[in-house]
Amino acid sequence: MERAPVVATVIPCYQEAACIERCLSSLIGQTHPSHAHQIIVLDGGSTDGTQDMVERLARHSAEIGGPRIELHHNLFRFVPHARNLAMDLLGDEVEFVFEMIGHAWVPADHLEIRLARLASIESTQGIRLGGLGARVLESDLERGRTENWIEATLACPLGGSGQFARFSADGPTKTPPFTLYRREALEAVNGWNEVFITTQDSELNLRLIKAGWPLWRTAATHVRMAKRTTMKQWWRMGHRYGFWRMKHVMDAKARIQLAEFLPWIGLAIVLGLWIDGQSTSSVPNFLIPPMLYAAVLFAVGLGEARRWKDQSMVYGVPVMLVILHTAFSVGLLLGIFRPGRPPKDRVG
Repeated sequence: MERAPVVATVIPCYQEAACIERCLSSLIGQTHPSHAHQIIVLDGGSTDGTQDMVERLARHSAEIGGPRIELHHNLFRFVPHARNLAMDLLGDEVEFVFEMIGHAWVPADHLEIRLARLASIESTQGIRLGGLGARVLESDLERGRTENWIEATLACPLGGSGQFARFSADGPTKTPPFTLYRREALEAVNGWNEVFITTQDSELNLRLIKAGWPLWRTAATHVRMAKRTTMKQWWRMGHRYGFWRMKHVMDAKARIQLAEFLPWIGLAIVLGLWIDGQSTSSVPNFLIPPMLYAAVLFAVGLGEARRWKDQSMVYGVPVMLVILHTAFSVGLLLGIFRPGRPPKDRVG
């Protein structure tokens, strides 16, 4: 009988009482052999009962013959510190590291399918992968209208990032969501860069690819993730991602993507046209770019309304996109001048 690869699931968490039980229960019930799976939870000082829940589920898993669950304290609280700490805790037998967070969960056959797809890709492509990501689907928890708008916005063409992209075929990527990393690859690039509080995975993935470790994603399985629930949280997320994206760009110029700077480029064009003062019709030229932007937002909202069968998406998604683009752009600018600050709500 072929030996099952040993996987360590690493879960940085902070104030995750609302979701950590769902997360761990989905991992305890994996079809991948329990003796070849360990779960390392690194808590950043939660005060909402998260640690008690983890300890209770660790005892439950031991009683039913599930994977070993370890709770450790992450004194620095941040995700890259937690993941690097976990690397120091791994036994020699661990071959793969599955990066999770406390507000995500997976189907029971997730690890089994992911490992099978990784082996199949490597066999057919004649390569060794540094990691394999999966699809990220909307949360299946009860959601309000704003939460639905956020889910749709993250997955639409103008929102979110590669992590939330809709895709249906396996292939290479620079942004594999919830990656199952080969431990050897992580050790080859010295793990996560602890300078980056957010976008640490993007920074890591760029180094992996440069070091000759290709990254892929598979549509064969998925992860469900609880997203932000309010517009205030949505603004904070967009601002933080923009801020740390700029830090990453300043560190690695190859990370620059023109699309991320389009709001600032558009604003510069509008100001230039306003100063010029010309009009080609009854509409001043400086109003044309905002009108085109509004038309595109409306088209995206209409598309999401059809996809979700929810008419509120027609205006909800454009509103969320405006908030996201503004917050991200402000974050980009401030990332040039200010030092980073830790998030106040959760670690991921």
